[in-house]
Amino acid sequence: MSNKTVSTINAARFAAVLATLVSVASCAHRRAEQHGSPPLGPIPVITSVDQITLPIDSYEVTVEQTRTLFRASTAVTQRCMRSYGLSYPGPPWGAAFSDTPRELKKRSVVYGFFDPAAPKSKGYDAVSRSSAPPAVSDGVLAVLDGVDRANKPVTVYGGKAVPDRGCLGRGSAEVGDPPMPADSNQLPDGGPKVPATDPRMVDANAKWSQCMKSKGFTYASPWAAYFDPKWRSVPKAGAVSRTHTPEEIATATADLDCKLSTNLMGVAVAVETAYDKQYIDSHRAALSAFKRSLDDRLAKARHIVASGGSDTG
Repeated sequence: MSNKTVSTINAARFAAVLATLVSVASCAHRRAEQHGSPPLGPIPVITSVDQITLPIDSYEVTVEQTRTLFRASTAVTQRCMRSYGLSYPGPPWGAAFSDTPRELKKRSVVYGFFDPAAPKSKGYDAVSRSSAPPAVSDGVLAVLDGVDRANKPVTVYGGKAVPDRGCLGRGSAEVGDPPMPADSNQLPDGGPKVPATDPRMVDANAKWSQCMKSKGFTYASPWAAYFDPKWRSVPKAGAVSRTHTPEEIATATADLDCKLSTNLMGVAVAVETAYDKQYIDSHRAALSAFKRSLDDRLAKARHIVASGGSDTG
């Protein structure tokens, strides 16, 4: 068979598949309108993490903003601990929240896990596998948390009153608890939500699930595969495990292949975009107030770090 013939057959197959996808998308769009779901714009073809952009991105807390608030809170905690003659170096995840925007985009409750560029041997490499925090003395723990190892309140240490919730509580009270970056749940009213019943995502998940079944894996949605308890084993105390089982690797590989072959990511991004726009339009005043509050907290945090000499680096 000539290369020209092969190309003609492949083109015909592609056209047939594309026609089917357009037909299915059209039906899903009509059902969505009937259910009051926001209409979709163009459905992009998503093949890399860097293509994932959403309207809500500009309203979410960034990684650097989270780091700033964390450093300020830790600086206050450290100064508080020093006032008792105690040392607190800060958690080992210290400068913390080291995920980049690209890392954060790999994970979503809508589509599970997506990273075509990652080595297959890493499987679902998004589970927190950080080591346990270092052991601290009874005195440090009591002043740090405001409770002892038996979880009983500690109100005085060395003849000096201990703040409510300890020095960690003092740090949180100064700048607020550092928010997790790129977490829409922290936005007014919990941010935009994509209902599990949205017909466009139901159709997309069904196609993905059928693809997975053809490869020997049974999951109703990418979220179910990503959060399978089998990949969430708890390591022994103090141990750091980065082992990925052959089953996890095979599942994650099939998951990615099915996402790409069904363009689940393109549908997910289009659906999330529609709900983002709907949410933003109905929450403009609340989002403006959220931004002003965050800006005020960041200004205070920067002042604390600049004037207090944070030990977190």
